[in-house]
Amino acid sequence: MRISKTFIRILNGILAGLLVLLGFSNCEPMDEYGVPNADYNLKGKVVDKANAKPIKGIRIGFSPYPKAVLMYGVMPMEYRNYAADTTDTKGEYNFTQKFYAGDIPEGDIPVYVEDIDGNENGLYRDTVINVNFEDATRSGKQKNWYDGKLTLNADIELTKKTEGND
Repeated sequence: MRISKTFIRILNGILAGLLVLLGFSNCEPMDEYGVPNADYNLKGKVVDKANAKPIKGIRIGFSPYPKAVLMYGVMPMEYRNYAADTTDTKGEYNFTQKFYAGDIPEGDIPVYVEDIDGNENGLYRDTVINVNFEDATRSGKQKNWYDGKLTLNADIELTKKTEGND
């Protein structure tokens, strides 16, 4: 039995077309490259510890260094800008920063709190607090390496500076 060349060519074309349509040309899974990341949102209110009144003009932000250490007589330079906000007249703040895997040491993120308005509302002591996002509210769609948005409310109490506790 002899099959014509035209029939074989047509049959090969149909089979190749079916393979392309069904996706058999590459059955291996696609590799994903990236780093796990999430948006960390911190919001809350800053109040005076003595009278619970809101404090305006306080800068709050994620800190790359929990404690500044002089190395060779030079302060370390930040290699990346971190999110910060200044409190409004109600003492409220709200800021968001994207962090990648490895940016956060053991789950705690250092947050600096500093009085930047001078004597306008009194002088308050600067401080660094550690914030843990384990109990944060998760929102946003998780997709690929993106883990969504983690929101945490953190109210902060500051004490006024006195001549003895600067």
